[in-house]
Amino acid sequence: MEQAAILSIVLRVVEQANLARVNSQQLEVSPTAPLFGPASPLDSLGLVALLIDIEDAFDQAGHPVTLSDERALSQTRSPFRDIPALVSYLATLTRES
Repeated sequence: MEQAAILSIVLRVVEQANLARVNSQQLEVSPTAPLFGPASPLDSLGLVALLIDIEDAFDQAGHPVTLSDERALSQTRSPFRDIPALVSYLATLTRES
């Protein structure tokens, strides 16, 4: 799956997540946005919910992925720190499937 298509899915899911968030807790919708950490309003529960939504979107697109597994959590640098890292990680997962 091409990175542009992956980015499109991720940004669409972030936009959808914002529909359920108050204005002060909105996630940045940009190809370089932080996802988790000090620059993001997501807490760990919010991150898990977002990852589940991303997994669902990829499943619907015919590219099932699992994001919350030991492989992702054992990375030296979290693939969930920002959108570029997540897109790169998803590209690796979709190439392997």
